[in-house]
Amino acid sequence: MKKLFFLLPILLLADVDPFKAGDLNSPNPYGLTPQEKAILQNKKNIQKNSSLIEQLKKNLDEFKSKLAQKFVEYDQTISDLSNKLSSFNTILSEIDSTKLSIDKLKKQLQDTNLTDIKNRIKTLEDKVAALEEQNQAIKKTIEEITKIQNENFQNLSNSIQTILNQLKNLNKPAKNINPKTAFAQAKKYFYSGKLNKAEELFAYTLQKKYLPATSSYYLGEIAYKQGRYKEALAFYKKSISLYPKKTSFTDRLLYHTGMSFLKLNQKQNAKLTFKKLISDFPNSKYAKLAKKELEKL
Repeated sequence: MKKLFFLLPILLLADVDPFKAGDLNSPNPYGLTPQEKAILQNKKNIQKNSSLIEQLKKNLDEFKSKLAQKFVEYDQTISDLSNKLSSFNTILSEIDSTKLSIDKLKKQLQDTNLTDIKNRIKTLEDKVAALEEQNQAIKKTIEEITKIQNENFQNLSNSIQTILNQLKNLNKPAKNINPKTAFAQAKKYFYSGKLNKAEELFAYTLQKKYLPATSSYYLGEIAYKQGRYKEALAFYKKSISLYPKKTSFTDRLLYHTGMSFLKLNQKQNAKLTFKKLISDFPNSKYAKLAKKELEKL
């Protein structure tokens, strides 16, 4: 009451309502006591901090979106692994950037006593740590795949060269046969079980570079059916190297690649191939078969 009487002359001169003095909800509060001014300032600080929290959440959502996009880019063949590792360095840089944003926010909140905000920051830090752990796990897996592939690369290369040399010595079809016609006839032989005749024609179309990736795939299938698993792996490898994009037969090729590794007692290579198949073709019937094989390993 004393405050009201004290301010009344001033307020009357200012053409304001004296009964609204000290109203913290007013757009332009006036006549505030030191305690009310402190409350008003704290309220503004809370609103400012809330905006900061929302901005941080938005930044993290954008980061998660970028991270998801990066994982999509990792859906490449093994030959792209070296490039994928450099992409992971970009992710680590983004994680560092997010850490800096968190540290900046923590400094801005040093003078506040907002336990809830501090708990949220701790949660965000835990999420960043989990992302880093996942990133390291994936990076380790890729390095493991690279190591194994490097160990087998020379053997596969030698096998491919040996097979190509053998193909040159096969009985060639009639000199005037059209590669397209030969390919069509080879498929008929293949699906009718006449594998030797099919192999001769597919070898011819491969030499003529007619649909070489597909011709290599069928040569791999023939070798697989006949129990020549090293040759099958060599042709599957050649097929993917010629056309690394997904095709109608890529899931079957990966499954038979994994099974060939199993037949050759290369269980680690088989595991990695089955995991690749399940990741790239989760709805394929061959992915279901691969899961059953993984359960046995």
